[in-house]
Amino acid sequence: MKNLLFALIILFSFQTKAQFGIAGVNLSNNKSQVYTITTKNGKTYTTKSYSEKTALKIKEIKFKTMDGDKKTVALSQLDKIVSTGKKDRHNFTEKYIKYSKTKSDLMTEVISGKASLYLRTQTSMGAPTGMGAPSTNTNTSFYVLKDGQSIAKYIKGNNIAYGKFKTNALKIFSDCNSLVTKIKNKDYKRKHLEDIVTFYNENCK
Repeated sequence: MKNLLFALIILFSFQTKAQFGIAGVNLSNNKSQVYTITTKNGKTYTTKSYSEKTALKIKEIKFKTMDGDKKTVALSQLDKIVSTGKKDRHNFTEKYIKYSKTKSDLMTEVISGKASLYLRTQTSMGAPTGMGAPSTNTNTSFYVLKDGQSIAKYIKGNNIAYGKFKTNALKIFSDCNSLVTKIKNKDYKRKHLEDIVTFYNENCK
């Protein structure tokens, strides 16, 4: 699981968000990778690539199906995007997750369960480097979404402005005394996020 998480971070730092470029065009050329897009009303499409547009009030993905039909799906109507390919790092699921009352984003599902763990990656353009090319800045953050909740809770990221992991973890998992004890006793730390979520799913009611 830890190898998968590392691969996801690398993949999404350099492919998923970056692949859309400045204009939002999917630049991936992995011929073996296929995306299966499912909507909330049960429709399913397969495509080799898709582009995401989130300018102003427009939040949608556009793609061409394997049959050659051009489609547009509003992110609010998206159930999930399942990517499959020859390598493990090409196999993942994305969902449009709400992380505040007014904000949502495509996130990668790391763990699925009564408490699901999601990875959100943001890549922004920075100042030009010495070679004249613009630099890129990547922020990764993790969110936990429990069954029955509509908004995922932030738990940790590589941006220190978001606050402390321990405080967030104790609040999110406050309904499981045994897990709270392990976090307080430092049996589980920031680096054990996947273990924490797995423990909750397997041992907490």
